[in-house]
Amino acid sequence: MKILTIHADFIEFEAKKKAFSAAEEGVEKGKRVRVEECLVVFSAVEKKDEENVQAVMQKYLQEIKNISQQVNAKTLVLYPYAHLSSTLADPKVAEDFLKQAEQKLGAEKFVVFRAPFGWYKSFNVSCKGHPLSELSRQFGPEETISLKKEGKDEPFVFDEKKLTNDEKILLTSALLVGKAVKNLHPKAEVTALGFYHNQAYVDMAGAEIHVDEAASVEEQACSELAKHFPIEKIPVQQITNALQKSMAQDIGKSAVGYSVDGMKVVPLYKDPFAGLEKVKALKVLNQSKVYWKNNANNTQLTRVYVVGFDDAKKLEAFLKNKEEAEARSHLKIGKEMRLFVTSELVGSGLPLLAPNGMIIREEIINYLWELHKDKGYQKVWTPHIAKEQLYKTSGHWDKFGDELFKVKGKTDNFILKPMNCPHHMQIFDSFSYSYRDLPVRFFEPATIYRDEKSGQLLGLSRVRAITQDDGHLFCRVSQIKQEVATIVSVIRSFYSTLGMDKEYWVSLSVRGEDKSKYLGTEEAWKIAEGALEEAARENKLNYRRIEGEAAFYGPKLDFLFKDSLGREWQLATIQCDFNLPQRFDLGYMNEESKKERPVVIHRAISGSLERFMSVLIEHFAGKFPLWLSPVQVKIVTVNDRNIEFAKSVVTLLLEQNIRAELDDRTESIGKKVRDATQERAGYIVTVGDKEVEKKVLAVRDRNGDVKFDLSVQGFVRDVVGEVRKRKL
Repeated sequence: MKILTIHADFIEFEAKKKAFSAAEEGVEKGKRVRVEECLVVFSAVEKKDEENVQAVMQKYLQEIKNISQQVNAKTLVLYPYAHLSSTLADPKVAEDFLKQAEQKLGAEKFVVFRAPFGWYKSFNVSCKGHPLSELSRQFGPEETISLKKEGKDEPFVFDEKKLTNDEKILLTSALLVGKAVKNLHPKAEVTALGFYHNQAYVDMAGAEIHVDEAASVEEQACSELAKHFPIEKIPVQQITNALQKSMAQDIGKSAVGYSVDGMKVVPLYKDPFAGLEKVKALKVLNQSKVYWKNNANNTQLTRVYVVGFDDAKKLEAFLKNKEEAEARSHLKIGKEMRLFVTSELVGSGLPLLAPNGMIIREEIINYLWELHKDKGYQKVWTPHIAKEQLYKTSGHWDKFGDELFKVKGKTDNFILKPMNCPHHMQIFDSFSYSYRDLPVRFFEPATIYRDEKSGQLLGLSRVRAITQDDGHLFCRVSQIKQEVATIVSVIRSFYSTLGMDKEYWVSLSVRGEDKSKYLGTEEAWKIAEGALEEAARENKLNYRRIEGEAAFYGPKLDFLFKDSLGREWQLATIQCDFNLPQRFDLGYMNEESKKERPVVIHRAISGSLERFMSVLIEHFAGKFPLWLSPVQVKIVTVNDRNIEFAKSVVTLLLEQNIRAELDDRTESIGKKVRDATQERAGYIVTVGDKEVEKKVLAVRDRNGDVKFDLSVQGFVRDVVGEVRKRKL
């Protein structure tokens, strides 16, 4: 089953003619139907749905009810839309399905309209344009039937880190919003508080909050600010709500209860709140649906996102920044620049790079290799799958069990690789090395696969096919500091080229109190953590020691950079690993001809290339430095008389490996320039009669500044120089 929902101001549709002889009878041909303020559900019943129609029906009705509640829609339009799928169910089955759905939803006090089945129809729909106005869903009988069998709770984990004042303000604001919801819906209960990027959220059970209630919730929360209720710590035994008690059990001895004006919560953080009087401004942003412990078998919760500040001016700045971020969205710009596409047939979290997007990706990879090739790195390649045993040996089977894509072969069971490192271990282990050969350095931009939850997937920023600019170094303990220093120099060079090196810090991520979550010996961890911290000091990194954030196999240095909007992104990483060499029994011959265990350093400069591209798109708002621009020069002609000269300029640029394109369409020069501007071409060159006569160019840069009468050779030379130097 596939559906596309549109929260609409209105939809108009008209039956034109039958699409096939067995089309629905009793339809008035040519009658125009208009429905105002409605949720339009474009629906395609698929062949596989015939296996268990009622199971699919249950899921279909639930999805419609959930979405209608979120957007506060009381009127529904069920619209059969065969174009959503290429494997449609039998027409009779599909027609009966939609008729049953109409009856069932009508019985639940919805006003339901249904467009005729099996007819060619014209329609006009006006989408409201808010974040929930366009949603798509896909499900089948197997998902619906197996849901209760496959669901698995994700236990809550207590975070020991010390919160900043800003983080405490955020959580306090979320607490206030939870109290406001409870004031409006007395049966509602706060279940969890947490962070989402630079926002906080509160999860509520027993509350259905409609879109138009956001203002009321916010008003109620602001009114609580003036009351200055104390936020009191209470024994966890006083918590009576079943969900919160379950959370406290997960947390264990760290669990502490808090109460504000009788409302009780169990936070996931140590010392989580500021005083109410310290919150000077807050804003309810949006909401979504989540499941308790991320298990679809459990209670569905309403998650409300909120920001809060200790100064009202900070809220104003946040909202201005948010507006700018929305204008820079990589989803929006990616579409305008034709960088990537998504396909329901391919699957969620599996974006497809279009030619323009592939150019950016290749330029990044080529530059990364340029920075590494003179530092002793060697390129390797590994397949996308491997036998299960490889990941059982490495520990990834136990660590990422639920996220692994499993492939059944004719004789063996395989896994789509979730990491490259076990493969690289096998390459190292296949050759003999002495201490003189070390360090050995492998470089591989490779795609790995993890079955991320569908609700977390977004554009390029969160995907299931993840390309890493992966590198693994095999060295001695005494070589760790020097190797880290070399990697740091590469990171600095790379991010300075992008203008992102002005303000960054480094997280030295080490183990937390619960040592059971980590692989390896106590001695190995002490050596690794000490070596990384010493390397951070010697390289004068602005680092902070963060407890509990280490990888399961070793400590790491995570580099956090700010983009042009001041948003912080964890991108580059350096990870020290004594565990995998032991698990794979790796060794080299030392000075005494005895086997000695190497240390493995994992490093990635850009991290996930997909996520990194989404950051770059938004960082530059699509106006990339010339070396990254998919179209470096766009030449537009005023009329046909100018085409020959324009082509000669394009030829000169192409000969210098400049990505140049000619727009000689019979459109107005204004439209051509507008199209090139939306495409974010590096330079837009206008060629008219004057330019042809004088053999010169009129050139517009990315900022809209125009220079006239530039010589062709001079322009080509300047463009080539700008690209080669990778100027910002």
